[in-house]
Order: sequence, then C-alpha cells, then structure tokens
Amino acid sequence: MPVSVLRIFPELRAVHLERLPRMTDAVNLYFATKYDMLGVDLPATVHRTTLASAIKRLLSASHTVLELPEPLWMRFLPRWIALAAAWHLGGLVHGRPRRTVVYAMELTPFPILLTGGQKTPRLVTAFGKTMIGLLIRTVVDRICFASAASADLYTSLPGVASVPHRTILELPEPVVSPQPARRPAVLYLGELSDRGGVHQLMRAWERVERDIPEARLTLVGGGPLLDTVAQWAAERPTTRATTGPLPRSTALDIVAQTRVLVAPSVPHGRWREQIGLPIKEGLAAGATIVTTRQTGLSDWLLANGHHVVPVDRNLVGRLAESLARAIERPLDPESVSASLPLIDGRIASDAWLHEPRQEDAS
Repeated sequence: MPVSVLRIFPELRAVHLERLPRMTDAVNLYFATKYDMLGVDLPATVHRTTLASAIKRLLSASHTVLELPEPLWMRFLPRWIALAAAWHLGGLVHGRPRRTVVYAMELTPFPILLTGGQKTPRLVTAFGKTMIGLLIRTVVDRICFASAASADLYTSLPGVASVPHRTILELPEPVVSPQPARRPAVLYLGELSDRGGVHQLMRAWERVERDIPEARLTLVGGGPLLDTVAQWAAERPTTRATTGPLPRSTALDIVAQTRVLVAPSVPHGRWREQIGLPIKEGLAAGATIVTTRQTGLSDWLLANGHHVVPVDRNLVGRLAESLARAIERPLDPESVSASLPLIDGRIASDAWLHEPRQEDAS
C-alpha cells in the first residue's frame, strides 16, 4: 500500500532517524540539518526540500495525513502557515479528505514567545493568542503534548482545548542491553553554550571538587563555549575533562557508564528546555539526573528521586549541593529503569497521532 503520511522536519537530527523505524511509515521532508547529522546516511524515505518545493508537493500530494511541527516554534511559524495552507488548499482542489496532526513540546510563556523576553503589552499578547489559537483550531485535527506544561501553554490559546488532544510524557524506555561498570563521575552532554547553563555549572563544580576531591566532571559536546571550557578543564585535569563533540554512538557509550548526568539549562531569549534529549538518554541508561526546573520532565524527576533546582540567583549554590548529593547517593540504576515506561513516550505519541479515526474505519 502507498504511504499515506507526510512528515515535516524543520531541522533533522540523528535521533529523528533513530526513531523512524518505530514510527508510522511516512515520507519525511526536512529543510535543514543539525550539527549531529554530519556524515549520517539518510534512508530512502527522507528527503531535503525547500519551502517552494514542499508547497508544490503538498498541493498535489495523494497522501491523507500531514504531520507538521508545532506551531509555537515561532521562527518556523510563517513556513508552518504556508505549508498548512497549501495542504488544505490541495485537499479542496482535488476533493481529497486530508488531516493534519501535530506533536508539541513548547512550554515557554506565550508573551516571551512573542517578543523574546521584552515587555509585551497585554493587548498584543491577547491578539497573538487569539490568532494562533484560531489557526490551530482551524487547521489541526489532532495534537499530542510531550508534557503537562506544554499542554497548559497550548490549551490556554482560544479554541485549542477543543482540538482532540492527549498528553503523553516524553520519557524514554529503559536500555535493556547490559553495560560495563559505571564511572563514579558526572557527565554534561550537549551544546556548550550560555543556555546550557555551562557558566553556572563550572562555578558550581568548583565548590563540589573542594568538598569531594575524587569527583570528576566530563563535558561532552561542542559549541561557542568550547574554548572556555577547555581552558577551565586544563586548570584541574584530575577533576575536570572535556572531549569536544563526539560521534553520537561514542557519546551514548559514555552515558551508559555514567552514574550522574547534569543538565543545568537556563532561559535564553525565547528558548526554554522542552524535554532535554541528554536527560532522556541519561534516564534510559539508569543515571541520576541533576537539572533545573526548565524541563517539562521536572515534576516527574522530582517525584522519582532525581534532583531539580529552580533557576534563580541561588542557582550555583543549589546546583553544587544537588551535585554533591547525587555523587554521594546516586539512585540505583535498576530503580531508575523500573520507573520508566515500556515504550518511549515519543513512539507512543506517534501511535496515537496516527491511529485511524472511527469514521476512517467505517
């Protein structure tokens, strides 16, 4: 049977390709790639496109379902509108029933999404919420949220609560393959940037290593702060290390041997940590997580014994205290694995988004 789903990726990542074999069969279109795609081979179902080519394809496509990225990805919103319009116009012209589904993770407060942190007049906020809410209500047939915070944000927009929706927390399933003995160390995995909380982490670690001399922090990743981190690590090579960017498989091998993973993300313009891929990867490997309240997993992490700190002027001190506690008393990896779902939340969300409707089965 021909594939009935078209899926759009604004920015393709390696993890997207890893998930595809377990997701609904689709023709996958993407506009750009992220840093972790260097040298990665693309499957036959994944194709690079331009906005003009995508619009042309959507106008004439025989597919019946379009999976769009979330509309509150503000820098993609103009293209989102153009793609949605082309999809529905094509359906009207050709007389074909078409559906649109969306997976949503955004949790940044709406006024900040509009202006990037500048003071937003209430009338502007209300107008923006109404327009985007009505757009979603008109265009989207089904929407799945990665966290309760994302659901709260979207359903605060007029009309969105009436769109069929579900919240499936984007937790990983546990890694089942046995791993070698774990390193008694802390791992930071991700972009070395201001929004990753790297400056705060370095200051907090200086406190940790004074109290726990045998502790060791490894930072894996590239980014604008790579040189700063490398210089800082060289000052205390017995307790600090940085690898720079690594192939994904190598990075995951390090995660599998780590007892504590730290992800101290902080707000940066419109950006807030939505879920946090390193957090998911750490949980899947049974690691104890130390993070901030930015992630949509924060309530679940707290309820399951992990360490979550608020982003305030005491962040460095709280981060140091939480790291010390996690190092001295990490969670049992088996208990971490037992707390996770049997199926990755993103895979479960995909199954719900694309399950046939009753009217389709009749």
